[in-house]
Amino acid sequence: TGGDAPRVSPAQAASLRAWNALDWALYVHLNRSFWRKVEAFGAQRLRDEVTWLRRRREEMARRCLKGGGPIPARGIADGRLRPFQPPGRAEILGYALRPGLDAEERERCARLATPELQYKDILDRRQFGGNQGGQ
Repeated sequence: TGGDAPRVSPAQAASLRAWNALDWALYVHLNRSFWRKVEAFGAQRLRDEVTWLRRRREEMARRCLKGGGPIPARGIADGRLRPFQPPGRAEILGYALRPGLDAEERERCARLATPELQYKDILDRRQFGGNQGGQ
């Protein structure tokens, strides 16, 4: 095949397969169990719920987010909502809340827009109490 993929020798390919065997077995197991659950739940029912969820997500984005979607981190004034930017990597986008939200709606929207590292810190504090790093 063309492209920029590096060539590997047959021995390297065998080593890669061996190194990834456990990952592959886990993937196969989880994929099979997922499709069993889809069958038990009902494929059409799942499609309907996914459609409903996507519509709800779009509605919440319009209601909560400045610009209605992700923006560059430098445009997010609230540090609690600004995603971590790893050095030397592509910029990670985040979300800024629309101005003018009342306190209750702002809290609800912030929960949906909080980046994973800050959210993990919130969960840590709730689970373990005290000041487990973060905010």
